[in-house]
Amino acid sequence: MKLIIMKPFGAGKAGSALIRILLALLIALVPVHALCYKKGVEREPFSAVIGYSSSIFTHRVKENAQAAAKLWSNLVIRNNNGTAETRIFQNCSEMEKELKSGKIDLVILLSNEYLGLKSRGLLEPLFISARGEELYDTFILITRRDSGIHSVGDLRGKAFLQQSGSHCEIHRLWFDMLMMKQGVHEPERFFSSLKEVVTPSQAVMPVFFKRADACILSRRSFDVMAELNPQLRKDLQIIEASTPVATGVICIRKGCDSRQRERLIEVLETLDRDVEGKQLLTLFRMSRLVPFRPEYLTSVEAFLKEYNELRTRSRKR
Repeated sequence: MKLIIMKPFGAGKAGSALIRILLALLIALVPVHALCYKKGVEREPFSAVIGYSSSIFTHRVKENAQAAAKLWSNLVIRNNNGTAETRIFQNCSEMEKELKSGKIDLVILLSNEYLGLKSRGLLEPLFISARGEELYDTFILITRRDSGIHSVGDLRGKAFLQQSGSHCEIHRLWFDMLMMKQGVHEPERFFSSLKEVVTPSQAVMPVFFKRADACILSRRSFDVMAELNPQLRKDLQIIEASTPVATGVICIRKGCDSRQRERLIEVLETLDRDVEGKQLLTLFRMSRLVPFRPEYLTSVEAFLKEYNELRTRSRKR
């Protein structure tokens, strides 16, 4: 079995949701295959290539991703009489090239990246990841309640922090939208300082302790921190929030061998029904993979349409 990945950005202790899913998927392969042998069914050699967008990984997860690939290989070779390979793509152009050549079987990427490749007719979306009952995440702009900042316009001349890492591309698109709506073409001149940080806490805590004026991060990250420190909700306020968007999409290459397709879908579909897989998903606060439906990406499409319209108008000025 083969596996492919794109170069990671940013950092984070927990890592991205999709790499967690991968780890659970790897562990889930063992009992799935074991059950087949218990029934006396000898499975044919299994080989597949799985590609990952670098945008789904945090900086620290780069090493974890390689470890996951090794784990995948070992499990597949030992339990499925096959081979495994993982690749990380630095951009969608590289991924598209590999898809066209038929070298990838499964692809894990951000929703905006999938939509960018959708018209090429190379991918069939299979699943979207879920945490609890939530399929979507929202990006938020927060400040202190006592800061006197109540709108994006009030941030002129202020110190601003932005979280990098997994899904950072969508963060940046939303940040760019906020700036374009203010008519700002050079954010570094709009703010007194504009810095990227690698973890949610490095974005939130400086604002909380008045060392920065505002920051952007995901609502999920903020909610987790606020559960541990309720004072955050008391002292901080959300002044802007994005449309809820689905972040990660798992796709199979159109034209993939039908038996290959069945084997991959089998593992993904049964992931949350397997004891080891479920335990690992629970450990990382993930619950399941949800079968893809086109309407799950409606909000992302609207988000990207608004972004492109703003960008076009901004360029004409």
